Amino acid sequence: MPDNLWPILGVGALVIAAVFAVFVPRATEVNALQGLTFVIVRWFHSGIWLLLALSFFLRMVDNESLSGLANPIAGLAGIGYLIYIVTMTNAFKS
Repeated sequence: MPDNLWPILGVGALVIAAVFAVFVPRATEVNALQGLTFVIVRWFHSGIWLLLALSFFLRMVDNESLSGLANPIAGLAGIGYLIYIVTMTNAFKS
């Protein structure tokens, strides 16, 4: 991938994180959740996009030890997304 796409992807991920931090789909139902389930369903989606943005920005860095963190951080975002999907699915079972 061309190096000049990483900042665009990073900014895009930050925008998505901000949108989900402000606008909450099914807000009434989400706000009725409690404890860790509330935290995961309400905040993990934004946090995942923040991790992806960090991963994209680290890919631009000329320091190998820092840029080497990009894939583990993206992997952490993937694990967080799995936790988010499973928790959200269980929280909103009909």
